[in-house]
Amino acid sequence: MEKAVMSSGNGALPQEQQPAAGGQSIVDEAAAVLAQRYGTDLAALRVERLVVGVFFVGVKLNNGHAGVAYTPPDLVRSAGRRILKGTSPTVRGMAAEMVMQGDFPHPFAEVIRLATLNALSAPFFAQHLYPAGCGEDLSGMGSLFRDRRVCMVGAIIPLLKRLRELRPTSVSIIDHKQETRAEAEADFGTFMPTEQTAFALARCQTAVFTGAAIANGSIEQLIAQVPDDAAIAVVGPTAGFVPEPLFRRHVALVGTSVVTNSDRALELLAEGGGGYRLFTSCVRKINLLNAPRLQQLGLMPTHR
Repeated sequence: MEKAVMSSGNGALPQEQQPAAGGQSIVDEAAAVLAQRYGTDLAALRVERLVVGVFFVGVKLNNGHAGVAYTPPDLVRSAGRRILKGTSPTVRGMAAEMVMQGDFPHPFAEVIRLATLNALSAPFFAQHLYPAGCGEDLSGMGSLFRDRRVCMVGAIIPLLKRLRELRPTSVSIIDHKQETRAEAEADFGTFMPTEQTAFALARCQTAVFTGAAIANGSIEQLIAQVPDDAAIAVVGPTAGFVPEPLFRRHVALVGTSVVTNSDRALELLAEGGGGYRLFTSCVRKINLLNAPRLQQLGLMPTHR
């Protein structure tokens, strides 16, 4: 197993976290990291159960670990058209390696792949290979927000409720979903049109992206629009894979989760449950710190 990447002591990113060559995507890099870690053991792992829920896709492997990933509404619409036109293979019983590499035709293949990567990553979080943050919630990392210009792409309602206490200089929110906007309007922050995303990110000191940006494929473009001296946090269950690909792109913190009760999680998803129900019963939040990047920015917490 690889050791956790810790601070190099001089503020520079160690070689293990430098951007990878070859132009691989974040998801492809995560698959490569996991393939290397599992080695020949990967061949024994298969998908035991798949649930394509309304809000999340859930995958349980035959080793008992499960992962979940956000189901983008646009994917649901396009998948509906594909389902009507043809058939797709049964994923249950499929080799985890095949799913992890995306080597199967399915209307929800991208999200199933993400959920599988998250399930495969869960054992490494249990081994505490990565520096952990303050508490389980992103708001425990007050240094990311205090006296800083914050841009949030995808409204995170619980975090918005805490931001008044954390005292950021300003908060810009980009979210095209009207139902989310209506829920968040009473909280702290200013909504901006989606066409101003690049402008808002260019002037921020802390950027917060939800895991939905991974699921819909926009995460790499969003990261590229953030200033070099700004902090980036990626938040949500969808970001539950090994964090090296995000850390290589200077993401300072990954606030994600691990499934603590696989069968319960998939039952909730099968009944149309969403994130709130998962977090109150069968999912535990974790903060994974990119210690070298946080130290480089002067934002590493002194007490953890």
